[in-house]
Order: sequence, then C-alpha cells, then structure tokens
Amino acid sequence: MQARDTLAQRARSLLAQSARRLGTADPLEDVGAALDEQLDVPYGELTDDTPLSTQYSEQTPEHLNFVMRATGRGVTGADRIESSSQAMAQVVDRHFGRAARRWLDNQLEPVRTQEMSRTASWGAAFGSAFDRNGLAESYVHCEWGPSLVDALPGPLHRLVRTVVDNMPGLHPVILSVRCGRSAGAQQLSFESERPLALAALQPLMDQLGLGHRHAGLMSAVAFILGARFVLPAEAAMLTLRPLRQGVEMRLDVSLDAIPDLPSQLMALTRLQMTERPRSVQGMDRWLMALTPDGYPGPGTVSVLSVWVRPDLPARVALYLRPASLDPRLEGLRQPAAPRPAAPPVRQPEPVAGQALWSSSAWA
Repeated sequence: MQARDTLAQRARSLLAQSARRLGTADPLEDVGAALDEQLDVPYGELTDDTPLSTQYSEQTPEHLNFVMRATGRGVTGADRIESSSQAMAQVVDRHFGRAARRWLDNQLEPVRTQEMSRTASWGAAFGSAFDRNGLAESYVHCEWGPSLVDALPGPLHRLVRTVVDNMPGLHPVILSVRCGRSAGAQQLSFESERPLALAALQPLMDQLGLGHRHAGLMSAVAFILGARFVLPAEAAMLTLRPLRQGVEMRLDVSLDAIPDLPSQLMALTRLQMTERPRSVQGMDRWLMALTPDGYPGPGTVSVLSVWVRPDLPARVALYLRPASLDPRLEGLRQPAAPRPAAPPVRQPEPVAGQALWSSSAWA
C-alpha cells in the first residue's frame, strides 16, 4: 500500500535531510509530532499561506531554523494558537527545564485567553532552531490582540509608544515569545500600512539608540533590492526586541510584494556580504543543505531581513519557501530518467523570480 503523500511527510523528509547535511541534531524527535498534527494535509491541496519556511541568518549560519503554521480545511486562528503554544511548551519543558516552562506559561497566558481565541484570524506559528547540540531555541509568533497590551512588560510597552509616536503608519501585528538555553525574550512586530521610505526610519532609530546604524541598514536593504529606497505599503515589517545591550531592530521585506524584483537578488546579497566571507560560505552551505534530491534548487526566497543592534552593524537573514513543499514548483523537479521529448509546457513562475532557480544562484 502506497504511503499517503502529505505536507507533513514532505516536511519530515526535507528537515531530516537538511539536518544531516548541516550537521545539526535531528529535529524530528522534538517536532515530528507537531509536523504531523499541523501539516496533515494532502500534498497539492491549496493552502492559504506558506505552511513551513526555513531561515538563514548570518548570526547563526550553522542552525536549522524553521517555522510552521497549522494548515488545512477548518483550521482556525484559535486552533493555531493552541497547537503552537502546546508544541512550544512541550519542547521547552523537555530541553530547558521547569523554570523556563513557568516563564513561558506566564508569557503565553494572555495569548491563550478566550478573548484572544475568539478574535484571532491569522492565529499563530511555531518555530524552532537546532544546532549540533540539539534544540537551540524555540519560539511562537502570535497574532496581536487588544488583550496583549496590558500583558506587555515595561520595556516592550515603552517601545510600542515610541514607535507609534514616531511613525503613525506602523501598527503592531505580531507578538513573539522566544526561549533559548539560557534566557527568554519577547519581541513585537509592526506592519507598515503605508509606503515606507527607508530614510524615514532615522528619527525612530535615533530614539532607540540605533541612529548610528541607520545608514548601514538602509544601504544593505536598498542595495539588495536594486537601489530601492521606498518599500510598498504592507511590504515591510519592523520587529523590535529589547536586549541587555539595547534594542535590536529587524526590517523584514516581503519579496512577493516588491514589483520589479532584481533578477540578481542572490548575487546582490552575496555582494552585500563580500567583506564577510564566512557569511557567504554559510549561506551557500545552507542553500545546498535545503535543496531536496531531484530539485535544481532549494526553493524561492520569500523574505529579506536586515537587522541591527547598538553593537552590531547590519546583518542579513533570508526566509525560504522550500521547493519540495510548493506544488507550483513541482514541474521543475528533475526526472529520474531521460524521457522522450514532449511539447514545452509553461511552468508557473516562482513568486520571487525564476532567476533564483539558476544554478549560479547557489554555486
């Protein structure tokens, strides 16, 4: 009897293979059950969003980092909040101990309230990062709701006021709770409902003690996007995280929302990191590790991220929509054996640009 082809099975195969190639611990022992529960839909069935994406970061190039969101018919925002919260609680309890679990329960309590569940639409997503020693971090992204305002700790609450006062076009959309081996943290993400000029970030960054990093952040984003200094409405998301050494700011750009995306996106990304050869090598290794057998490439880059800290210049991260989980790219899969010539069939255009599939993109 042939096994059922589901998103969960494909995600399992992709993550197990990627972990071997990157030399990280196998994530399936910890998140296999969550994959089976949240991605239990037939492969090829239309989903309303990317059910699983993987992330490369200059800061942790050796990590296998991925985030999933429950999908399928009838799955609600409340379902996603519950399943993501439970999945994170289980892995935190198992790896980081009771103190971390108590801290996490306190952070997630307002997220799991009846009011929040009733009003949620997008819901939540569950993510994890693994290195060679096992689980390095677990996190959950939760849809913003009014009940979360009073639950914010003082530093995060003050950040909200600073952002709203300086940039009225930004509004909070996601609260994230992160838990690592030695500490936990919360962060807030703001969506830009208007076109965002990169130069307009300067006053806010001055207020956050990041003014000296503005030029570097603006230069990195604009260069990779082909000299684009203004981002379309709802294409940008700003994330702030209070840290001991100040505030970390991350600018995420949804590449699907960028018109005329440069075909040399990956080449421009490499050029931006030219002075950091270990970052380039790490990204290439990551792209190769995420390329499934039989596919010409790892998938399409969906989000470009650039972040700064008071003590850290601009650094780059990428989110990938894996090829083996995207039915629109199934036609690009290489056949196992040569076939007779057939009439050309027009394949769907990868969202972030066909050029990302060229071998030179990761060679």
